[in-house]
Amino acid sequence: MPLFKNKYQTESNRLKNWDYSSEAIYFITLVTQNRKCIFGTIDDDNMVLNDNGKMIETELLRSIAIRERWFFHNWVIMPNHIHLLIEIVSSSVETHDVETHCGASLRSKSGPPKLSRKPNSISSFVAIFKLVTTKQINILIDNYGTQCRDAQCRDALQCVSTKEPEQPIINTIWQTNYHDHIVRNYNSFDTIYHYIKNNPKNWNTDSINSNLE
Repeated sequence: MPLFKNKYQTESNRLKNWDYSSEAIYFITLVTQNRKCIFGTIDDDNMVLNDNGKMIETELLRSIAIRERWFFHNWVIMPNHIHLLIEIVSSSVETHDVETHCGASLRSKSGPPKLSRKPNSISSFVAIFKLVTTKQINILIDNYGTQCRDAQCRDALQCVSTKEPEQPIINTIWQTNYHDHIVRNYNSFDTIYHYIKNNPKNWNTDSINSNLE
């Protein structure tokens, strides 16, 4: 089942009048600027992270650790994007065992309240994650860019840094928008879970793979 209809688009699927800090399961995709492969490479169907990718992983694990009401069912860092399958739950809701990174159940959702960007919302998380990781990668590029020789590192430099001498780096790590989808049922959850799980071995047919263009 193709999730991106043969062509990845960054336009958001965000629902009007939906509170994105409310209890639900969300499928989130963040893509690098110009879909540059700056996080690593796929080798024998496995993702091999470079320094940029390892930094993304560290920040993602930190985000998982500090969000007690968020369950990261599955996630993957790819050469030019990341997928996240996140559930926001109430602290009073009891969880159950399912095949996830963190045990949690699929739960019914109440009607959508007012739209807002709350501190514990998906949009707030994405904004903070983009800001922190962009800053960290810019520091990496600024510190080690002059020593960079391999093609992948040069691609990262081209994507990240457009500064002139003695001018600050222009942050261009991520595309401006991001893809989001509210998971409605078990079939959708199962499809997305395994899509994320199998993303590295399906890289050669991935619609987000800029090498296929």
